[in-house]
Amino acid sequence: MTTDKTEPHYWTATETLTALRAGRIGAVELLEHLLARQARLDRDINAVIELNAEQALQDARAADARRDKDLPLNGLPMTIKDTYEVAGFHVTAGIPDLAGYRSMRDADAVARLRQAGAVVYGKTNVPIAASDHQSYNPIHGVTRNPWNLDRTVGGSSGGAAAALAAGFAALELGSDIGGSIRIPAHYCGVWGHKPSYGIVPARGHIPPMPGALAPSPLAVCGPLARSAADLELALDLLTAGGQGAWTLNLPKPRQTNLSDFRVAVLTGGFPVDPAYAAAIESFGQSLAQEGTQVIQLSAPPEHMAGSEAHYIDMLFAVIGAGLPQPELEAYEAAAAVHPEGSLPRQMARAVRATMADFADLVERQARLIAAWGDWFRDFDVLLCPVAMGTAFAHQTEDGHGPATQMGRVLQVGDQTRPYSENLFWPGLATLAHLPATVRPLPQTLNGLPAGVQIVGPPQEDRTPLAFARACDAVFGGFKEPDLPS
Repeated sequence: MTTDKTEPHYWTATETLTALRAGRIGAVELLEHLLARQARLDRDINAVIELNAEQALQDARAADARRDKDLPLNGLPMTIKDTYEVAGFHVTAGIPDLAGYRSMRDADAVARLRQAGAVVYGKTNVPIAASDHQSYNPIHGVTRNPWNLDRTVGGSSGGAAAALAAGFAALELGSDIGGSIRIPAHYCGVWGHKPSYGIVPARGHIPPMPGALAPSPLAVCGPLARSAADLELALDLLTAGGQGAWTLNLPKPRQTNLSDFRVAVLTGGFPVDPAYAAAIESFGQSLAQEGTQVIQLSAPPEHMAGSEAHYIDMLFAVIGAGLPQPELEAYEAAAAVHPEGSLPRQMARAVRATMADFADLVERQARLIAAWGDWFRDFDVLLCPVAMGTAFAHQTEDGHGPATQMGRVLQVGDQTRPYSENLFWPGLATLAHLPATVRPLPQTLNGLPAGVQIVGPPQEDRTPLAFARACDAVFGGFKEPDLPS
């Protein structure tokens, strides 16, 4: 069932803004509708973990009063991932030591959305320190997938994706270092965009801890929504004005019609459920029937060799740089029960990387980025899995954080794979600073949504977004989970 429905809670952001500007619905009326829906349905899902309805209603009244003013998001109710500072809200990133911390200012990305007229009414749940492909923490508990409450929503923007899927908001702000926008979008049947590195300001995002100014070497901030058009709208606002002394001028999309795109499809190289891989390959065949130039790759590009190990080394070096000694020791203790050469042993070594180690990783990363730039001369986008499979059953009883995750496994087809290998597919784009858009495949898999990762050329965010938008026009839009009306 797509967004041609009349219920405002499942309008896209673009449809909602059109209705608001035309006066078919008021900002206060819409906000009250979403607040009532969230109150009725979110007890089981647990996507929105803090509300500030009084301030939001005040902001919505102001939006109604200025309806004739040209603010791109005027009156649009939003929720924001609980890793962002939002004035008037707590921000915890699921970290118990921050349970009482209240923001005095907006994160830079949040400020841009609010300046555009967005009405922020709530914060959405995350894993502790935004460091899991599930969203649960000791403060706010477990967020459950609106498609199947026994399954995870993904992480770390899991509450954000669940809020979109459940009809609590039409636009969200997420962040991504290990698939934290893309995997929740994939698991919950919504759209997400991991921008090129550095084009959206990250100040006011936690982690790092409150007050930090230096950006992460890998993490990015970006939108989640219920259509590619909404992602484009949000990205334009999030990147408007550049940062400091520089301005941003993203290249136009290489193509806009499906028949003009040169598409490579990759489903091998990293672990993936065969049924999910087959669904992506089938999607490639459907694209070819639309006239798209599609090539199914028999093997990953040569420059990808060893990139998963490179990514794990770099990701956990970044994570380890901010860890106190007891947590570093927890990594080593958790890894000690695994054999030498295993992924847990690699992670435990990486968190203690030296500056020389990291400099070498950065140089290799620069060479990889250049190699991808060369590869994208022949292709416009790369289609590949977002993760190893669809949303898995909750695994929350063994604790929190990456060290705990070392002992977990996931069933991938007929194989049992280490849980942390779920980082490999999203790491492909993260390591190389490539833009990547996720949109749902046309069909669900065993009753669960499944997304496809659309990876674009370096600094060419508009190309994967344009491809996703063209797919929306041909293959349809958002499909809602089976929830009460």
